[in-house]
Amino acid sequence: MGNVIRIPSKIYTRLEKHARGFDTPINVIEKLLDHYEGVTEPSPHEQPRVTPLSGRDTTKYIFNGKQFGKGRLVLAIVHQYVIDEPDTSFADLLVAFPKHLQGSNGVISTLETAEDIVQRTAHKRHFLKSKELVQLTDCTVAVSTEWGAGNIDNFIRQAESLGYVITLNEI
Repeated sequence: MGNVIRIPSKIYTRLEKHARGFDTPINVIEKLLDHYEGVTEPSPHEQPRVTPLSGRDTTKYIFNGKQFGKGRLVLAIVHQYVIDEPDTSFADLLVAFPKHLQGSNGVISTLETAEDIVQRTAHKRHFLKSKELVQLTDCTVAVSTEWGAGNIDNFIRQAESLGYVITLNEI
């Protein structure tokens, strides 16, 4: 885990003005550092494709020879991680894929928490079909569906640091 930086409310409010969509504070800080350091070219993962009619980012990724959108990519990688590490517990998976990668809800939640969110808010924020759930040694988890151009890069960098190869689908 990295160092903790306490940011005064006034500065945090200023940072929020530069956030878009699912940006996390770390994404905003990284963009500001890139700007300050003169980095002008975003990484291949940070070049979203936007369809002209909907304005939606339709970037597709290749993982294990299959094409995925953002949410399904995360789901596939988490499933693969548990296949590769069959003794994974909930705590282990949180270390591999920390909450901050996604933002407010985290990459994974226990099935009970994910179902509670649906009950409380009437919004499904996790993959909840039986084949989408991930069985760990100590519980069943659901993977977040809340992925966008502002937070998928964090997850991809983490997955790559764990040895997974993800490529941008150049259609």
